[in-house]
Amino acid sequence: MWRRLVPNARYVALAGVLLVAIALGGWLVAGLLKPWIEIAGIVGLVLIAVAIVLQPQQLKAALFGKRTRYGSNAVVVSLALLLIVALVNYLGTRYHARWDVTEQKQFSLSEQTIQILKGLDEPVQATLFFTPTHYNRLAAEDLMKEYALQSKHFSYRIVDPDADRVTALNYQVARDSTIIFERGDRREVTFGVDESDFTGTLLKVLSDEVRAVYFLTGHGERNPDVYDGTGCNTIKQVLESENYKVGTLSLAVGDAVPDDAVALVIAGPRQSLSQRELDILAAHVDNGGRLMVLYEPGMPDPLLGLLQRYGLDVRDDIVIEPTNAFFGDIASPVVMEYVYHQITKDLTGMPSWFPTARALHTADALPDTWNISQLANTSADAWAETAYLENAVDLNADEARGPLALAVAVEPGIAESGLGRLVVVGDADFVGDDALATVSSGLGNIDLFMNAIGWLSEQESLISIRPQEPENRTIVLTGPQANAIIYTGLLFAPLVLLAIGAYVWWKHR
Repeated sequence: MWRRLVPNARYVALAGVLLVAIALGGWLVAGLLKPWIEIAGIVGLVLIAVAIVLQPQQLKAALFGKRTRYGSNAVVVSLALLLIVALVNYLGTRYHARWDVTEQKQFSLSEQTIQILKGLDEPVQATLFFTPTHYNRLAAEDLMKEYALQSKHFSYRIVDPDADRVTALNYQVARDSTIIFERGDRREVTFGVDESDFTGTLLKVLSDEVRAVYFLTGHGERNPDVYDGTGCNTIKQVLESENYKVGTLSLAVGDAVPDDAVALVIAGPRQSLSQRELDILAAHVDNGGRLMVLYEPGMPDPLLGLLQRYGLDVRDDIVIEPTNAFFGDIASPVVMEYVYHQITKDLTGMPSWFPTARALHTADALPDTWNISQLANTSADAWAETAYLENAVDLNADEARGPLALAVAVEPGIAESGLGRLVVVGDADFVGDDALATVSSGLGNIDLFMNAIGWLSEQESLISIRPQEPENRTIVLTGPQANAIIYTGLLFAPLVLLAIGAYVWWKHR
């Protein structure tokens, strides 16, 4: 009888292995040992033992034979590979690292967001109210993970407003995809899932007061409330996204700049200010106020030499830049490199475009109480053209040569003086709606302006590079191009592989 069973020992062993595999699978799925799982496992082990007893010589050959030695090497290599993969996964859970190889770093947080998160010193929690099927849920959750990795003080949770009605009612959530940031008793809400939406809401919840930025009106300046190519409504929206309150101010009434102003912006006046207005501005800076002046060429100084008291001489000229020009327009300089300053320290590699600008010259008599720091300069080939109304322009002996300053920062030279700060730019168009609409991304215009506002208001956490909107890179294919891609993948490539296989078979048949 035993001899009759010997030829079938292979099938006995196979049945035993199959029963053991079924038992292990059932145990993993069920999570506990049920009676049928125990019986199957025991029967399988018994069958394997019987097969070993019936054919001990085959067992010896299987364990110590030549094929086994080769097979054991493969097993050892496979186990080593599994151990390496397990180790890499373990280290990945302990130490987070990633590399974003996209050109615009669209899967990485901006420097501004990282700087704000690193500066958190108290807990901030984001609650995301999303139903499981909402189309923006995964994008919002992935972005929240990146935020949480940057700071131990930032956390988030996801709540299904349909399943957890109590939490939704406590937060007064009435719509899907509502995101609420909390810091102590403060709460701020957003419905956007972009980094700019999250960071803007985070700034709002971190601030206990709203900072006000006023734009001077009454002299033909760019209006932040107008979006028609002549205003600067785009920059107003950026300011509001970073928790600034933006308003307009006329010095025709009143005798001082409002106390809540962290900065007063004079954006391209086309008419001269009155002496009374100039006196108010001077008193504002002398009492610690912050002023940003954006000039426009084509007229004498509308501030009537007010900035000379701070060491700046603003002349009636226009910058001609033959080297770094915007698409060959020599009257539109592009700044490729910046002078190191707190305002410009993060702008390396981000060019700024100034559509017609006047040069900012240093006054002959520099006051001891003020320090001037250049921020953005032209190339050495540029010059300040004074006869800009002529049909042709050329460098004359009496015209200033480059590098010329297009933006400067002025601050007190004496510590604890109680004096204010100034930022002066030789162009107001660089933050105008028309310029920002012409080139929506890739320029540092918005960052230069916002960093200057952050420096004026002494908000160091806001001086960095902001999140950018992803660039649309849609590829439009013609009919033949689309057909070429489709048939290459579905027809041509498989046919080539079949042909190669047929050739190999024919050679070895």
